Amino acid sequence: MRYGIISDVHSNLTALEAVIKELEGLGVDRFLCPGDVVGYGPDPSECISRIRSLDAAVVLGNHDAAVCGLLDIDWFNPFAREAVLWTRHRISENDVKWLSMLPLSCDLETWVVVHSSLAQPEMFPYVHSLSTAKACFEQMANWKACFIGHSHISEVYVWQEGARGIDRISLRDGGELQLKEGYRYILNCGSVGQPRDGNPHAACALFDTEEMTFHLLRVPYDIAEVQMRMREADLPDVLIERLEYGL
Repeated sequence: MRYGIISDVHSNLTALEAVIKELEGLGVDRFLCPGDVVGYGPDPSECISRIRSLDAAVVLGNHDAAVCGLLDIDWFNPFAREAVLWTRHRISENDVKWLSMLPLSCDLETWVVVHSSLAQPEMFPYVHSLSTAKACFEQMANWKACFIGHSHISEVYVWQEGARGIDRISLRDGGELQLKEGYRYILNCGSVGQPRDGNPHAACALFDTEEMTFHLLRVPYDIAEVQMRMREADLPDVLIERLEYGL
């Protein structure tokens, strides 16, 4: 099975189409989406429709939850709150219904998908340190790998069964990781629509269960065109400017 992993699309249809084209060219049997289809960008309804057309396994992200009223937006910074409120007026009732029915996690038997962490997933904690990775690993007794998003950083956490230490591997510029027996993995493919690891190219991944490889890809797209449409939509400047820096 070859899984295409696309997370944190954040209403960026241009970036989404770019990564779908890249992954389909490599051969994908099924798409997985660790959440946050909407938020920040100019194309919320279009991105929902495109993700649904893929018949992807999708889990609930914190922005998805906020847009459909399942999460208090007081938890968000002012720019994210403004984008959430803007998004609510630009999606349909059917879109809201679909978002509200997304599960917090998706069990694929050997693998599991969650937006943030398996440790209190309803609270959307970040996995961005060895200690927060440890909390997630402690919930992974039944799974070899956990696919996450949320931080917008392309990286992997690795824990050898029986060992005390956890390794952190950056895949900021792409690369392939061979998964090994006796290890567990937290695999973050980064963000399609708003990367924050210093690389502005859209991030996605190909996971091959036969070869046991996780291939992180960075895909260029027309950032200036998306920024223009965000300005036309009067979205916050900080959300527009950060796209070209990947921050």
